[in-house]
Amino acid sequence: MGIFGKSISIRWSLLRSFVVLILLSSLTVLMLMTIRARQTERELSGKLIKRGTLQATEELDRFFRPVNINALIAARWGLAGKLNLAEVVAGPAGKLSASQVAAVTRINTLLLPLMRLFPEMSSLQVANARGDGFLIIRLESGRIRNRLVSREGWGTRTLWFDLDQEGRPQSPEWREVDYEPRTRAWYVGLKDLPDEEVFWTEPYLFFTTKDLGITASVKWHDRGMEYAFAVDILLTSITDFTRRDTTQLSRHSQTAVYTKDWRVVGLPRYEKFRDQESIRRALLLHIDEIKIPELKAALKKAEGHQAISQEIKASGKAIFSYESQGETWWAGVTSYPLGKRRQLWIGILVPNNDLLEGITQLRLHILAATLVTLLAALAYSFLLARSYSRPLEALAAQSRRISALDFQTDAKIEANLHEFKQLGEAQAQSLAALQSFSRYVPLEIVKELMAKGEVARIGGHTEPLTILFTDIAGFTNISEPMPPAALTNHLAVYFQAMIDALHHHGATVDKIVGDAIVAFWGAPTPMPDQTDRALKAVLECRDTLEDLNQTWRAQGLPELPTRFGLATGPVVVGNMGAPTRLAYTVLGDTVNLASRLEGLNKVYGTNVLVDIATQQASEDGYVWRHLDRIIVAGKTQATDIFEVLGETGKVPRVKLAAARRYEAEWYRYRSGDFHLALEALAGFEAEFGPDAAVARLQQTCEAYLRDPPDPDWDGISNMMTK
Repeated sequence: MGIFGKSISIRWSLLRSFVVLILLSSLTVLMLMTIRARQTERELSGKLIKRGTLQATEELDRFFRPVNINALIAARWGLAGKLNLAEVVAGPAGKLSASQVAAVTRINTLLLPLMRLFPEMSSLQVANARGDGFLIIRLESGRIRNRLVSREGWGTRTLWFDLDQEGRPQSPEWREVDYEPRTRAWYVGLKDLPDEEVFWTEPYLFFTTKDLGITASVKWHDRGMEYAFAVDILLTSITDFTRRDTTQLSRHSQTAVYTKDWRVVGLPRYEKFRDQESIRRALLLHIDEIKIPELKAALKKAEGHQAISQEIKASGKAIFSYESQGETWWAGVTSYPLGKRRQLWIGILVPNNDLLEGITQLRLHILAATLVTLLAALAYSFLLARSYSRPLEALAAQSRRISALDFQTDAKIEANLHEFKQLGEAQAQSLAALQSFSRYVPLEIVKELMAKGEVARIGGHTEPLTILFTDIAGFTNISEPMPPAALTNHLAVYFQAMIDALHHHGATVDKIVGDAIVAFWGAPTPMPDQTDRALKAVLECRDTLEDLNQTWRAQGLPELPTRFGLATGPVVVGNMGAPTRLAYTVLGDTVNLASRLEGLNKVYGTNVLVDIATQQASEDGYVWRHLDRIIVAGKTQATDIFEVLGETGKVPRVKLAAARRYEAEWYRYRSGDFHLALEALAGFEAEFGPDAAVARLQQTCEAYLRDPPDPDWDGISNMMTK
């Protein structure tokens, strides 16, 4: 019925409704867009700055965390007596014995790999309460040297060495250098601290190189003697970090690191700091002295605005806008703790135009698009209302071919119009068909085809994906004694739990082959965090299986221990097969590598193996064991492989210590020191329990001691068995 009780046709009813709805919607959108525009810009700017400071903090974590970890590893070595300096300085000044050379080589074997793996560490130093000191330092030319000090034994005489590739000292040279390690800030600062707490110094001028830097140190006691270990970081290295693209929020943004009194220790990416000399001159200057207008204006606003100043003091961070040279800027400041007793400040400056680049233009485009859409919608409303009865049959026929992916309801469409009844029946038929079809085809593939409006066709493209292979260990022995019905029911529970965990983290389950599952992340929907999702999925699968195996054990059912292999890299992904039978799947070397890694779990006695691409692409938050460097069958290039121990903070300390011990001796094995590696691993099983990877490493060392490898041996394990 119409407004005045008169009947009107559906055409005019729809036309009136469409016109009113379109006009109201368009006017509402325009009004809200105008009212909210400025507020939205401020909110967006604040969020972007907050994200930028968080990103910079995470990047700084990646920069400093290895320093803390290596300092604590060194302390553990020291507690084990591996950094004892008694033999190093055993002889008189001016003379050098073979035992001293051997002792120096022993310590270099531990410390030299750290210098090579972490170039941000410019030098490492061991000292004790007797005034003995051992320094390994990387000079600006790239040359690595040792310096030995013994204040009580040698006075001001110091012994210097060059190092060969294996860490053996060469070309000894005695010099007069009045260096006293016990008076250095990194040693004195440890005085009132407990053992194995990392201490960070204020920035200062390094004694040997005369460069500015900061030092992290830690102490322990060995045979009643106090020892300290120090790691030097050049301020130029921090500046290299702050100038990286990964620390920049936009094209013209500036990221810098400061002390608590606003002296610069990490310079921003600014045109006046293009060479090392200009960088060195500016380091440790106050913000006012480096003469960057936008930096100076930001500091003035922070110190002169009471609310901002109080927010920084109270929470250690603040976000605010300010004006500099007629332009609006946004600043984000956050504190960054160095250990428990020191902190730096991270500052990010971004011009407002960078943050909101394109927004104004976008608003104009939206306005124009809204007006065009309004006119088009009005015209279309007339056409739709005029011919509504004719498209209904076509819409009903089309609905039989559409994949309506909401399978959670079986509700029928109730309507009196014949066309709507027909549409309801077609929709019900489609739903029933899709409910069955979805059990055979990954749902995300169907969604992707619907979004593109395509029919599945043969074809693929190359994408970097993360691939997973799983397999049940000893499945043949498990399945043989079980009746077929019991086996399939048992596997149904297993597969459902695994697939639920994989889907929970966005996996595309490719196929189930026997007792194995193949899945991948990053297609058909791109995932920037695909490796992180894959790792979380595998860890959830592992935890879920632990609970299931416990339940099955109590029920008298066989456990299903599972191995996982993850690899990340380019693959061909798409529809493979024949025109009448397709599979959305992946092909390529990365797929083969994931399969090989799953199988290599048997060799190393592990459950989860990943390649280096997966390890490097993942976010922080996982604990790894660097297991080996291998070449798999069908490949010519080597790859490093890692065991996933678990998420950070959830791995037992004993397991962490065992992993670090293995890694240290594996690096020693790769350096060719098979005898020392065997000696260090001799008590591993008694201390940590049996470990197949350790046993394999021991066997390999023993084999090479009996039959040494070729001179050009590179420490790579050849895994030629598929």
